[in-house]
Amino acid sequence: MKRNRFHFAVAVAATLVALLATAPQLHAQQQDWSIYDWETNLEQALVQARRENKQVLVFFAGSDWCGWCDRLMLEVIETERFQSFLDTYIVPVLIDFPRSIPISEEQQEYNADLARRFAVSGYPTVFILDSSGAMRLRTGYRQGGADAYITHLLPAVR
Repeated sequence: MKRNRFHFAVAVAATLVALLATAPQLHAQQQDWSIYDWETNLEQALVQARRENKQVLVFFAGSDWCGWCDRLMLEVIETERFQSFLDTYIVPVLIDFPRSIPISEEQQEYNADLARRFAVSGYPTVFILDSSGAMRLRTGYRQGGADAYITHLLPAVR
């Protein structure tokens, strides 16, 4: 009887370890964020911003592990109101540091270089740049939802 309990406990522990090991992957697979369609090259985004007379929003994220990034995405970025704001004023750029979503080594190095260049030390970090690359605003997660976030960003994009 003791032996059966031991084997059961080992089986439960192994199952929990396997679930915990795959949790980030499950998280990433469950999310279908629009940010995965964003530009990932700042220089190309700046060219597009000049062409379209827009500003650039650069979102430094840990898309598959950062809780505050998740909140920003759920409460702000994934809303119709914010999508409309992006379409009108912004060329969005994702500089991502995922733990389980594969990105090329070249993209990893590029992202790390940008993080050093902009002195990013926490996530999420959001910048508004003008089309020449000059910084207009540095921010991160803010409570209040899409309307409050847009109100916060709007002076930097006009």
